[in-house]
Amino acid sequence: FYGPRRIAIGPDESVYVVDQGRTRIVKFSPDGQVLTTWGSKGNGDGQFDDPTSVAVDLKTNKVYVADPINRRIQVFDSTGKFLSKWLVPEWGRLHGFEDLALDSKTGRLYASSANIDSVLTFDLNGIRISSVIPNPPERLDGPSALALTKGKLYVLNMIGNRVTVINL
Repeated sequence: FYGPRRIAIGPDESVYVVDQGRTRIVKFSPDGQVLTTWGSKGNGDGQFDDPTSVAVDLKTNKVYVADPINRRIQVFDSTGKFLSKWLVPEWGRLHGFEDLALDSKTGRLYASSANIDSVLTFDLNGIRISSVIPNPPERLDGPSALALTKGKLYVLNMIGNRVTVINL
């Protein structure tokens, strides 16, 4: 690797790693064997410009990759075949910490956006549903890393140096 950023586990326990420095995704078997890699530097379908996150749908095995400088989320099958892309106009500035969290049960993908201090919510067809923010007076300050569990979204605030919990 050269700049590994995030990791996700598929339904078959395959391990997906964002290798940001090499602008690619690397898929490993559960025992650590490289199964496939995909991606290259650029803005075409299947290319990345500093990918920052990966998430895997446990029901469909689709792989979602945050490509914030190109202002999009790209969707692949588990072998790395490009399927679609979703535009995210709020991205594009050089924060480089945007993260994804996927809830297969509810069919929602959450994407942090440090540029607007919000977490964007999509359905799994790429339709923007809403933005998620905490109840006042709590607020997000440069939301970056995301984690989901038991109906709660945990958001790491890189500027505020704290974790915010949002009930979904």
